[in-house]
Amino acid sequence: MSLVVDGILKDWGERIYTKPVTSQGIKRTVTRSRTSPPSKPLLLTGSARVRDKLMLTTRKAPEVMVKISGGGKGIAQVKAHLDYISRNGLVALENEDGEIILGREAVQDVRDEWKSGQYGLPDNGSRRETFNIVLSMPPGTDRRAVNDAIRAFAKTEFGANHAYVFAIHDDEAHPHGHLCVKALGLDGSRLNPRKADLQRWRERFAEALREQGIEANATPRRARSNTHTTVKQATRHAAKRGKSTKAAEREQPGLSGVSRAIRNGYEHIAKALSAGDIEDKSLALEIVRFLDPSQDRTLQVTQRRQRSTEVTKDAHRLDGTNHPDTGDLSR
Repeated sequence: MSLVVDGILKDWGERIYTKPVTSQGIKRTVTRSRTSPPSKPLLLTGSARVRDKLMLTTRKAPEVMVKISGGGKGIAQVKAHLDYISRNGLVALENEDGEIILGREAVQDVRDEWKSGQYGLPDNGSRRETFNIVLSMPPGTDRRAVNDAIRAFAKTEFGANHAYVFAIHDDEAHPHGHLCVKALGLDGSRLNPRKADLQRWRERFAEALREQGIEANATPRRARSNTHTTVKQATRHAAKRGKSTKAAEREQPGLSGVSRAIRNGYEHIAKALSAGDIEDKSLALEIVRFLDPSQDRTLQVTQRRQRSTEVTKDAHRLDGTNHPDTGDLSR
């Protein structure tokens, strides 16, 4: 890949998929000193990251789900959540050291350790002392692979600085796990995730899944859902009431501002790739099909017509071979 294409991929790709956040920056500890919490960079960066996302997005790979479902501000709330994710001790928990915690008394020990250990938890606080995180994949995804990916994600993202436990639940169609992370780290810094951090978590979880052989993607919604044309609200309501929408149908539906910007980025990338090697050209074609699925149907029709024309020509040639010139028969 040329440096020019490489630069275009990185520039426009980061506009579509957001620039990756690889660390949590400088933070203040409980003693007011400054620290940089450890954070392992993503496996892929720059144009390689963008290319990987383009291939996964155009193939419509399953999207991971990572969300913060809540958090405990006091020890009573933390206990309630640990009881919930462990099903009152019936479902095993696993901590940052890989230790298995099973049974009511063992879960109670975790609560006591978090309450009385370094940077203990208050009985009633004013801010989150733990973060409850849910990680899941669509139904049908291999559960063992999801379990291993959650373990790897937690270890990579929090293991060096935060105490945590996680539980795997198998009572729903979609494989998922619950992760409870202590907000105060070993270095005294406080976990304070923002939108960019959540996106990094999603990408980290998707990487862990791909390492388990599961195709998974982690893109912003705008990169995959806002590429279609919009229909006016009045038109939708008129259609529901059974009224004529012919006037509205004559109007050319427009793209939203965000969608137009994202489409513009995809088009710039496809144009750059179309001048590259065979792999680049193939990816450029996939991007065009992703933006406009009708292009794929048009291409299929064109290919069928070309094959039909070639078959007809071959038939004519065979016909000429089987019936040689009969001009000399009158002699």
